[in-house]
Amino acid sequence: MPTSRRRWPRILAAVVAGIVLITTVIGAGVNHLLGNLQGNITSLDVSDQLNGSTTSAEAAGLVYDADGNMKALNVVLMGTDTRTGKGNKGYGKKGMNYGERSDTTIVLHVSADRTNAVAVSIPRDTLVRIPQCTNSKGQTVGNITNKFNDAYSIGGPACTIKTVNELTGMNITNFVKIDFGGFKKIVNAVGGVEICLAQPVKDRQSGLNLPAGKQTVTGEEALAFVRIRHNIGDGSDTSRIRRQQAFISSLSRKVLSSGTLLNPASVIGLLDAATQAITADPQMADLKQLQELVLSMKDINPKNLTFLTMPWKPAGDGANVLENKKKARPVWKAMREDTEYPPKPTNGQPTLSSAPSGIYVDVFNGTTTPGLARKVAKQLKAQGYRVQNVGNAKAPVTATVVQYSPRWDTSAKTLLWAAGAKGDATGNGQRMTLTIGPDFTAIKPVIISAAAGDVYSKLNTGDESFCAS
Repeated sequence: MPTSRRRWPRILAAVVAGIVLITTVIGAGVNHLLGNLQGNITSLDVSDQLNGSTTSAEAAGLVYDADGNMKALNVVLMGTDTRTGKGNKGYGKKGMNYGERSDTTIVLHVSADRTNAVAVSIPRDTLVRIPQCTNSKGQTVGNITNKFNDAYSIGGPACTIKTVNELTGMNITNFVKIDFGGFKKIVNAVGGVEICLAQPVKDRQSGLNLPAGKQTVTGEEALAFVRIRHNIGDGSDTSRIRRQQAFISSLSRKVLSSGTLLNPASVIGLLDAATQAITADPQMADLKQLQELVLSMKDINPKNLTFLTMPWKPAGDGANVLENKKKARPVWKAMREDTEYPPKPTNGQPTLSSAPSGIYVDVFNGTTTPGLARKVAKQLKAQGYRVQNVGNAKAPVTATVVQYSPRWDTSAKTLLWAAGAKGDATGNGQRMTLTIGPDFTAIKPVIISAAAGDVYSKLNTGDESFCAS
């Protein structure tokens, strides 16, 4: 059985459902719809399998603890690759029994003060200890070391949650899951999602054929985009996670746009699709509690929503990975203790991951001040930037601007902040062009986050738009 036919970002769909629920309820005024939509969500109580923890709707709510204080939220978002049911057929080879797995999972933490959130993807091929679980037949299973995604296949959502808790040292009880059909419904309900490709993609297995650049995808095309491994990236599951994160960021921006929130028909369609798409614990399946949760989260800025992959290292067998415990430890610690990850730089800058030493730039003077390009080039070189050509711009500009290729947007983010410039993503190649305008003051020093620069973690924030490569 080719693994590529059963491996896709199921978690993406779960996050899609969560984002749609969170963002559309905020501005839509949909109290009167809650009763009608409540019946759409499938509630699944697995609390009896989680060491006596409870997720019942009658327990302390999602937002406040027993003393009435706002509390942090931790939830496991999982998707499943079931081939049964409406919208899920037609994937994989005919006659094969694929079962149901949660091939990729995200652990979402929302801070108690509702200023930030972090979403950590756990690669499906991570070798972990799966604790003792109970399957659907009441049999004791688990207590083995295997791929992370096998936890769901042997013990369902509860076993996945228990595996996450053992890995992270947390005590999570809330979860949301979704399948193929739900993913497509939500993407179609939002009117498609804008993606960006650094290179054209033509994949024979999925039938996906897309040019390079920005474009909007819907339904099956969107599913193929987040699902494929071949002919894009390095073919790994961790490379695909990066693509999922770009998709999630784009979706959240689309849902939060005025064109969606101010259109009653769009809001209702989104809520209907999202609520039909998910299965959740009784708390997360209670729309009244979800509405309260959503309202408590309305002021979280996308730049304070951090996506990253669990720090990992190759297992040495060419196929699987292992948790990098040294690098993962501070991530899980921050989530357990409800502290921001990664820590904010002390100079007020955003989280930056590309060091100046890897940034190539031409510098042109777009003002009437003589010698300004040479002055700025000297500042850039002093901080490690690779300055190439220096001279005068062809025409004056009204503001400082950096022209860059979408493929190098992570590097551009560093230069944009350092120069206080506007961005122009119409460039080609690795080299950028910095044109100095009358608003320029100086090249500011940057602090590069060790966590953000980790080649395995691939950290980015919700306000970033980047091209998949």
